Amino acid sequence: MSTNMGYLPHLQSREEYVDYLEGFTLPTVDELKEGTLSRKLLKSYMLETARHDQAVPKLDSIFPNRIHLHRLDETLYRVEDTNHAGSTVGLLESLHNRYPVFYTTMAANESNKWVQQIVDQNPWLDRLWLSSPILFELWQYVKRNTPDHRYVRLGFEHEAWYEASTDYYDSDGNTDYWESNLSDDEDTELGFLERRRSKVALTERLSILQDKLQQLIDLYDPLHSLVHLQIPGGDHGGHVFYHDGRSTNRSNSFIEHRATIELVLNLYRSVTESAETNLWIDTTEAGEEGFIINGAPITIRFQEPLSEATFNRFVDLGLQRRTSRFRIGGYLTRRGPTKVHLAAIDRHLWQPFLMEATSKQLLGVLPSGTCGNTIHRLVTNVQRYLSPNIDVWLGSQLYTDTVADSIKSA
Repeated sequence: MSTNMGYLPHLQSREEYVDYLEGFTLPTVDELKEGTLSRKLLKSYMLETARHDQAVPKLDSIFPNRIHLHRLDETLYRVEDTNHAGSTVGLLESLHNRYPVFYTTMAANESNKWVQQIVDQNPWLDRLWLSSPILFELWQYVKRNTPDHRYVRLGFEHEAWYEASTDYYDSDGNTDYWESNLSDDEDTELGFLERRRSKVALTERLSILQDKLQQLIDLYDPLHSLVHLQIPGGDHGGHVFYHDGRSTNRSNSFIEHRATIELVLNLYRSVTESAETNLWIDTTEAGEEGFIINGAPITIRFQEPLSEATFNRFVDLGLQRRTSRFRIGGYLTRRGPTKVHLAAIDRHLWQPFLMEATSKQLLGVLPSGTCGNTIHRLVTNVQRYLSPNIDVWLGSQLYTDTVADSIKSA
């Protein structure tokens, strides 16, 4: 089958696919005539199921009926999709029981859409959420293990999506239209919706970034929201990791790319399990004294309090809409102009938890068994869309300290 659409060839073993993705296979005569290459840019998507001590369906049973997983060995599957004429859209590898990884050479717009459809329709799956503190800790790893002359790529992004703009008006001068979901680029008779949006990409020598980056972050708050990082490869290029668990192989080695993904997964698993251990709320009997409550809350504190209008927009669009990027919902109780209580449901695994939201902070209480990726997803999306400069505590310990401790055991 031609790979012009980015499909993988129909091979029968891990060794054959590794050879293909490493570029060891020679191009066909047709590919040479057409000027196409047999090896295309590889995209990887790190996904999450549930903790190993929970009952999780077999991997090949949690995908839609149109998706067929063909086992190649104990942990690797060839993925075929009838919506793509039964073509091999990628490979699925269970690098860890909890974290399957989807590899594909489809064009990024196609693979992003494919993964989004699979995740959005499936409570057993979620993306791996690489929060800014996790990416910044990987940045520390890069600094320790990369020669000073190598170039490093970092991307920062913050869009004040929930900010209530007073610049949005209709022909009657009404500024009360912020509930609209119009895009930033949509030109309508109602006027223009302007909001704070910062997108910064830096590609610079490591020696310069080591000297200047922290000064830039201190000067400009949106740079606290790190959304992608390229970990340099051993030869040239590298491996770009994004906040939503995507990764692009821009090195010349699939084997090196897979090893780098495993490094990131080990860090993520360690910090997630550490957070779960510290935060999960449960009770133990204490004899005549009754019960002892174990666990602690997660606290996300904004450096600058939200305005009442922005807070209300966040509650409406972020905590109550079915399509919320936070992937949570539930039953809301108002406790004041800028305070709500939420009996929340995480749409990943449909797990309940409690949240208090105010203009100054978010506070969450996770019952025993709640997936720790709830924490990473909250932190990631708060920094990217609500408040870039935040402090996060897991009980009495800073989230950043938990991440830093976790990479030592990764």
